Amino acid sequence: MQRVVFVLPLLVCVGMAAIPPQPAEGPPWHPWLYDYSVFRAEAVVGLDYIGSLEFIGEELILTTSLPSGRFFTYDLEKGAFSPAGDAPFGVSGSCWDGEFLWLAGNQSELWRYDRKLESVEDWGEPYGKRWYIELPSWRQTGLARVGGDFWLVDELGVIYLWRLGQGEPHGEYVVGQGRELVYDGKNLWLLSYRGILKLSTDGEVLGRIPLPATRGFPSGLAWDGTRLWLVVNDSADDRTLIWSLDPYAAELLPLDVPPEDRRDAVEYD
Repeated sequence: MQRVVFVLPLLVCVGMAAIPPQPAEGPPWHPWLYDYSVFRAEAVVGLDYIGSLEFIGEELILTTSLPSGRFFTYDLEKGAFSPAGDAPFGVSGSCWDGEFLWLAGNQSELWRYDRKLESVEDWGEPYGKRWYIELPSWRQTGLARVGGDFWLVDELGVIYLWRLGQGEPHGEYVVGQGRELVYDGKNLWLLSYRGILKLSTDGEVLGRIPLPATRGFPSGLAWDGTRLWLVVNDSADDRTLIWSLDPYAAELLPLDVPPEDRRDAVEYD
């Protein structure tokens, strides 16, 4: 009897250590070949729902919005969190302009705090021991400050340009659903379900960076001068995950690539 041997080709992938496994079902979308090694796992914490994070100098400030508003500081060297006082309820965005910490509420509030995380008094309308003004659009999810303009993004993904003292916005861009918005001195970065979107100051979407989270709700984005910091609230495991990345070292994908199923893109211990 003659024996027939079938030789199956063996595919060898070189230099693919950063590529997570393909999904068990569905098409092998290009984002699964993304180099997620640009993300660095920074912390896993058991804080309440984090609505925003921001750097004041070299100090990272996290603001919880549910079930209550609280400030926390994060020691980058020790990897430790410390409570830092009460914050407004429902904060969904923040920015530090070098003098004040501005907080956007998830309705239409704008709060102003000093470096000591104390509400600036006699400014706007009083609410208990805090003061605020109403923004010209509803349900803000993020804000950034570029020069004299505030860039406000709402839950529908509309970005408004607005200045203090003006009743109405003087510019508008539609970018799709968004969350937190930050400015790095050159470009804007918008946290979205499609990833971290890179925007020019003309409102043009330049590309996106896929998110590394396996699940959960991305809610915070901050710029420390060289890196972006990302927060994802993982209610399933009752924890919050924090990453950082150099966005200029990351590959930008076009928006027409389908949103990826991000299972096990980056692992935490």
